[in-house]
Amino acid sequence: MSWLFYLIMFVAGGFGGYMLAKSRNPDTRVRELEEHLTSLQSKYDHYQDSVTQHFVSTAQLVNTLTNSYREVHEHLQRGAESLSADNRRHGSSNPGKAFEPLEAPRNTVTQMTDGHYLVEPPRDYATKKPTEKGTLDEDYGFRD
Repeated sequence: MSWLFYLIMFVAGGFGGYMLAKSRNPDTRVRELEEHLTSLQSKYDHYQDSVTQHFVSTAQLVNTLTNSYREVHEHLQRGAESLSADNRRHGSSNPGKAFEPLEAPRNTVTQMTDGHYLVEPPRDYATKKPTEKGTLDEDYGFRD
């Protein structure tokens, strides 16, 4: 009869363990981590969108500032040329001629078709023998 008691206790323990395992869902922690990961991904996406929007707005503001500067410069140049246009200030002595043009220098910057400028890399103008490496060479200054 004692074996029957042990058998009932074994079955009751197994049933109790099964019920305890059933009540504690092991997927809860995984689900929490997935929700946290999804939340972090959405925050990261929102941050990336904010950064992109910031630089788009900044580029528009800088372009507006550049155009305004160009307009002011041209206004000053036209004013100097027209207001100083008398017999004593014809030609090169006119203050309007002192303004430098706002166009980019042709030797370092070339204008692309979409209105943006492409800057060329610096050139190596240091005097050297044809067999020597220039100062802009990757191996310049390193000794073997």
